[in-house]
Amino acid sequence: MQKRWIQLGIVGKPHGLNGAFFVSQRDEELPELKTLHIGPSADKAKTFTIKGTRWQSERPVLMCSEISTREAAEAICHQIIWADRDAMQIDEEEEYFWSDVIGKKVNDSDGVYFGKVTDVVNYGASDIVTIVDDKGRTAEIPFVDFYFDMDFDLDGEVIQMIVLSDVFEDVWTTE
Repeated sequence: MQKRWIQLGIVGKPHGLNGAFFVSQRDEELPELKTLHIGPSADKAKTFTIKGTRWQSERPVLMCSEISTREAAEAICHQIIWADRDAMQIDEEEEYFWSDVIGKKVNDSDGVYFGKVTDVVNYGASDIVTIVDDKGRTAEIPFVDFYFDMDFDLDGEVIQMIVLSDVFEDVWTTE
């Protein structure tokens, strides 16, 4: 089975002299993993053994066995941190990864194609999905059970809305 990679964050600036570094683009604890991969893409990433994690200045700090100096941490700065999605423990009945949502088709409550999810962000209140339709228009919609069937199949291709597409006619934007 082919591995499904997800991005955990980006290697940030070094922390201390012993190879630890901040994890940028992440504001929550790192999942419990034994290894992760660091590199420009999942297929070009190198494997690193996690030695420890901690929380500092409201960001995670990561220590890997293979990185023992500040200079070694600086050498991988700005690289993407990848993890095998299947090695991460979540309650799939209650949780999902953003990578589980990106790329899925979205249909409205009548089954009419609405668009495709291209991104997910969170500004504090809820996850927001970015959906692009066949005309190249973009809509950013809160990914909540008021608009979407949140019991979607993680391995499926479609996320069903529980409202008609007309509800969002005024939110479409073009580049």
